[in-house]
Order: sequence, then C-alpha cells, then structure tokens
Amino acid sequence: MRIPNSDDGGRLSTNMTPMIDVVFLLIIFFLVSSHLARQESRLPLDLPAAGTHLDDLEPQNVLTINVDSRARWMIAGSQVNEAKLAEILATHHAKHGQDAPVRIRTEQTITYGRVEPILRLSAEAGLWNAAFAVHQD
Repeated sequence: MRIPNSDDGGRLSTNMTPMIDVVFLLIIFFLVSSHLARQESRLPLDLPAAGTHLDDLEPQNVLTINVDSRARWMIAGSQVNEAKLAEILATHHAKHGQDAPVRIRTEQTITYGRVEPILRLSAEAGLWNAAFAVHQD
C-alpha cells in the first residue's frame, strides 16, 4: 500500500478519459441512429403485403373494418360513415373493453390518409388493439 505523498497539496485528481469516451460513444450512437431513422422513413413500401404474419386466431370479439378500392368503409357488408363508425367502435369498446381487437382490411391501392380516420376513431373510442390484415408473399 502506498503512503500518500504530501507534495501534491492534498488535491485528488480524477481521470476524465473514461467519461470522455462514454460521451463520444453516445454522440456517435445518436448520430448513427438518427441517420438510420431518416433513411427508414424514405423507403418506398408496399404496406399491404407481408412476408410473415401472425397466425390469425379469429377471436369471437374481433371487429373487422373493410376499405374497398373506392375508399368506402364497410362493416359486415354494409357501408358506414364516420359518425356510424364512431358509434360502432364505442359500442365495441363498451362490450369488450379496451383490448378488443379491431382488424382493418384495405385494398392495396388505398393510401394511409384514407385509413387514418379509422385509427383515430378507434383511439378516441378507447380501442388500442388495432391491426392491419395483410397477405403473405
């Protein structure tokens, strides 16, 4: 064991090298992750097709909303508007709770702007388990 020498005036020195290394690693991590996030949002995607999918268990309380090629919303074969859909979603929430599944089936040509109101109305009704139906490639 080394006996402290009184030549340094009683000051303790801290090695800052490990702290500087950690700061530089964090800076590099955030730069790389932000670059990858920007690249990911620019990728052209064909969303309705999927290479893999979860097996559909067909629970009894699933609400399926179909969006046809003319962007009409259909439930159980009948066309619904925004007010009627909000009412159906509220009833679905009241019967089955917030974890009740909502499945959205769309034509491949439908844009997100046509589907976003369905997601918004589901969230406003308190339904958080919304999923898109896709076909496996």
